[in-house]
Amino acid sequence: MEKFNRLYEKMHPSSYAFIGIFIFLCGLLPAIFVHPDFSFLSTKISDLGAPTNILYIFFDICWFITGVFMILFLYGFTKYLQGKGVNTKQTWIVFIFGVLSAVGILGLALFNTEQFHSLHYISELLFFFTGIIYLFAYAYLEWKNSEFPKYQAIFNLIVVFFFILYLILLVVNRAADDIVPEFQTVAEWLFLFFNLAWFVENGAFIRAN
Repeated sequence: MEKFNRLYEKMHPSSYAFIGIFIFLCGLLPAIFVHPDFSFLSTKISDLGAPTNILYIFFDICWFITGVFMILFLYGFTKYLQGKGVNTKQTWIVFIFGVLSAVGILGLALFNTEQFHSLHYISELLFFFTGIIYLFAYAYLEWKNSEFPKYQAIFNLIVVFFFILYLILLVVNRAADDIVPEFQTVAEWLFLFFNLAWFVENGAFIRAN
């Protein structure tokens, strides 16, 4: 554990969030550019990591690396919360859910939707369900602690809304043979950008405080 903690002596925890997002964008933007007929209304994020996209392997590698950096950030964020007086046991429990959500990201990167549809779907559910839990939990912990402005907790809940919206549409389309596919696709992209914003905002917050 001491060797692991040394990672944060050399680099501020927020840096892991920023680097992870930068790597993801390095994979995302080229994959969007080369994808045939890309549209925010019809192209899902998972489509960029499928063999129909010529850069799918590059995109999936970047996606996987991002998941690893998210775990590193969440560990540093956990230690930061503990340093602000947040209950140690509770922060470790929330960290476990955060790691499980990141494992979902790793699964999404490893199992593309065309060749490993079932495993991709399971990874998606793991990512979203545990993501909802840890965001709610962070909102609760921050709301209780006077060290955190209320907008931090509220921002967690805003991101949770987009998690839940996409998850509902995902399950509905799965059960009802894609009755609202465009809404699901738009919700997925909205969720992505708000999720990235969560890591940027929290990384900036702990760096400034």
